Amino acid sequence: MKLGLNMVGPQVRRIRVRKDWTQSVLAQKLQLLGWSISTGSLGKLEAQLRRVPDCELLFLARVLRVEIEDLFPKNLPLGKIGPQFQSGDRLAIFPTRAEA
Repeated sequence: MKLGLNMVGPQVRRIRVRKDWTQSVLAQKLQLLGWSISTGSLGKLEAQLRRVPDCELLFLARVLRVEIEDLFPKNLPLGKIGPQFQSGDRLAIFPTRAEA
């Protein structure tokens, strides 16, 4: 499984396309709900080039009218995914205690 900076991007794209919405339409619907997101940022989210905080998952699920669980791939091999997200190759959002 290819992991970028998030796991939900491909599902967001799939659900958006199934609804026949452009990225611009989805961004506008998210903006109306209160999330100031650009189409560029949405594109990076779908391409797994940016992280997706938990609050953004709430917005996405609400606007796409799906459960948060539906935004994630099915049958995730957590034993394989966990080490990839914890590897030294990934950028940390917050400094570790040693870096602080």
